[in-house]
Parts: sequence; structure tokens; C-alpha cells
Amino acid sequence: MVRVGNISISHIGFLTPGNYPDGDPLSGLEQTLEQLQYGEDLGFDSAWVRQRHLEPGISSASAFLAAATQRTSRIELGTAVIPIGYESPYRLAEDLATVDVLSRGRLNVGVSAGRPLHAELIAPLVFDGDWTGYDFSHDRVLRFADNLRGAYLGDEQTLIKTPFGPQRPRLHPYARGLIDRIWYGGGSQRSAEWAGRNGFNLLTGNVITGEGTDDFFIAQSRLIET
Repeated sequence: MVRVGNISISHIGFLTPGNYPDGDPLSGLEQTLEQLQYGEDLGFDSAWVRQRHLEPGISSASAFLAAATQRTSRIELGTAVIPIGYESPYRLAEDLATVDVLSRGRLNVGVSAGRPLHAELIAPLVFDGDWTGYDFSHDRVLRFADNLRGAYLGDEQTLIKTPFGPQRPRLHPYARGLIDRIWYGGGSQRSAEWAGRNGFNLLTGNVITGEGTDDFFIAQSRLIET
């Protein structure tokens, strides 16, 4: 633990974009996996990856971190952040629950709401019909979180046929405890208040609204206090 005045730091992590040359994605992704391994060897507590689209970097955090679970054993893994606007709240929950199980409970899930970047280019490829009226609100994060809770679908009499016999339907795999490791990427008082009210952790960085101050430390402190 590091103490500076009345500030204590007991957890140190790092964030990487996973960049690569446009013509050689394997080299960059492999180097990023090695970077996560090296971070673990150095004693870092967590390693986080960005998810960005249309860039030579990590475009699927769940796929990349699934590989990272097999190259590391202790360090926590995180997404900072997945813009949930392009994602299915159910399918994303399936993918990230799988990653958490493979990591033996080391995953932190950072997500953000709102209209995602480059919507005018990507949205017509993601959605059917007119995407301009699509729901990009906080509600998609709540739906995602509800899916991670692993509640059974239907009632006690609802069964589905599977190769393993009749089963009560639920999201699989169920990753116990992952619901408590959701982080919301917020840069405003409204976002910070919403995240806290809904029981999420707060991810905040250098892209924030000052809301009455140009002092970065004060702006960050206010978000955390909220």
C-alpha cells in the first residue's frame, strides 16, 4: 500500500489499447498478451483493455480477454470500456460470463451507455431498420446486469429440451459474483449518481465534464464523492 498524505493506494493497475500494425494484427495482439503476463510478473493488481471499433486495436474485449485468462493466473482483467450501444445485453452477458469462469473470477466489466462512436458508419451494419431511434440509454446497462444475475426464465414449470435432458432455462455459464464487478464509465455528475444508485462501481478517467471547475483533481473528487 502506498500512502501520500491522507490518500492511500492499495491497488495498482494499467490500461492498454492493444494497438497493432494494420497489416499484422497478430503481432500487436500477441505483444499485448505478453504485456499482461509481464504486468502480472511485476506484481500489478489489474490489467484493463480498451474496446474500440474501426481502429487497429482490440475490437472485442471478451474475445481478447478469453485468451488472456489462459496466459495469466493472478492479475485481475478488465474492460475499460465496452460501449454497450452496439452490443446485445444478453449475448454480451454470455460472453463475459464465459470469460469470468475461464479466469476463475478475475474479470471486471466496464461498460458505457450513450450513442457510441462512429454510429453513422457502424450502426447500419449492426441494426436492422432505422437505427436513429434505437435505445442507447442506461436501460441497456440495467438489462445487461439483470442477465448476469442468472435468474431462471419463465416459471418453475418452464423447461427446455437439451441433450442433457429437460433443463430450467437460464443464462449459461452463470458466473457467481460477476454482478458485483460491473464498472460504469461515467464522466458527469449525472452518470456518477446513476452508477452509485444502481450499485455499480465507477470508472472515471481524463474525459470528464468539469461542471463548474477547470481543476481536474476537484472534478474527479466530486464524481467520486457523488
